[in-house]
Amino acid sequence: MINKILNKLQTTSKLKYNLFEQSEALFRQMEEICHTIAKEIFEANKDDKPVPLKVERINDFEFIFRIGGDVLIFILQSNIVRLSDDTYLSKTKYLKNDLNLRYFGQILIYNFISDTLTYGRLEDPGYLIGRVLLNKENKFFIEGDRKIVYSFPELKDNPVTPEKMRNLIEKLIESALDNDLLAPAFQDLMLITYHQKLEHTSSMGNPKKIGFDLFAKPRE
Repeated sequence: MINKILNKLQTTSKLKYNLFEQSEALFRQMEEICHTIAKEIFEANKDDKPVPLKVERINDFEFIFRIGGDVLIFILQSNIVRLSDDTYLSKTKYLKNDLNLRYFGQILIYNFISDTLTYGRLEDPGYLIGRVLLNKENKFFIEGDRKIVYSFPELKDNPVTPEKMRNLIEKLIESALDNDLLAPAFQDLMLITYHQKLEHTSSMGNPKKIGFDLFAKPRE
């Protein structure tokens, strides 16, 4: 039994540890790219009214990128996950040949309205517009907004590069900015309680995104 435990520690546990380090390095790289993009936008727009721009590290597992009226929240998951056997990726030849390739680090990217964070509107929705899955060969798969997903190859042909990460973040920004706020129906605003008025003045109207064309299933 001890040998079985030791073997597990030396294989799967070591794999997960190394994969988390890879994911952490990618997460830091994405943060640096956001800083670079923010600087480039500022320089290109410095003669006009400044566009709200800010990259802020919340902790080792989260940073935010405020850009205009939108916020992208990047979250590094501390746990390594394995794809279930019934996913279409698990059935591909690439993953069948090496089961260790089914383990992934995860980086989640959510889109919120900037005012949600500014005014602490706890009931406002956020949208997962991107999930980056990274395996031990430093290849990644993206799920999320369909326009973004189709800009990248399948997992086996998609190694991480600085150029691809820059392209990904630019597309995440474009997706967030392109998705406008949808006004709620007038009838939904007709009646409120005084408590709602006192507690939620900044969110009156409860704006929501029109809706992303999200993709998290086999490509057609």
